[in-house]
Amino acid sequence: MSESVWRDGPPYGHLAQELIAGRWRRLLAGIFDAVLLVLLTRPLLARAGVFAPMDPAKDFADFVFHLDWRWLIAGALAWYAYHWLLVGYWNGQTVGKKAFAIRVVRENGARLTPAMAAGRALMSGFFVAVGLTVIDLVWIMFTRRKHALHDLAANTVVMID
Repeated sequence: MSESVWRDGPPYGHLAQELIAGRWRRLLAGIFDAVLLVLLTRPLLARAGVFAPMDPAKDFADFVFHLDWRWLIAGALAWYAYHWLLVGYWNGQTVGKKAFAIRVVRENGARLTPAMAAGRALMSGFFVAVGLTVIDLVWIMFTRRKHALHDLAANTVVMID
């Protein structure tokens, strides 16, 4: 990492504000990752019954009740592993982040450890599981360093690579 990234000198300086990734770039990288993951986990989701047509005579709760949760859990674990392992072991990047030249780092600009990446992926998955994905992502609009809630929980920031 070049010295120009640091205001107060590595490794304990503050990441320069102009190197924080923009909201649109983060959103597009996330959409890229989501499309890729849907393609990769499509067989699991199909086995779970996600793509089965809903019977108009039955309600949505009945549709959900009849899903095969074993395959849904396998799909969720694949999504979690993707975000944890790539961010933790591939320089803070997923395939989408790499495509849009951004990466996840600690608040001081240092590289994430695999354990930190696991916690960040777990927090992101938690917000998805409890239906707060939109709030998690909209939070980026209200913070100076463009933190999503899972970034705040994990003490991370997304920077331009």
